[in-house]
Amino acid sequence: MSFLNAIFRLFGYEWVKDETPYPRDEDPRTDEGWDDLYEHSPRYKLRKIKQAPK
Repeated sequence: MSFLNAIFRLFGYEWVKDETPYPRDEDPRTDEGWDDLYEHSPRYKLRKIKQAPK
């Protein structure tokens, strides 16, 4: 991930971990078990780097 961030920083972006919670189904009978997989595989999103004002 650090190699990808080094490349994307050249263009003013970086990959950051997405900490937003996964949507959950309220009815456990319709839950197919995919939520278990989502918890163990992190998501990342591309973010614009904020530059300090000059």
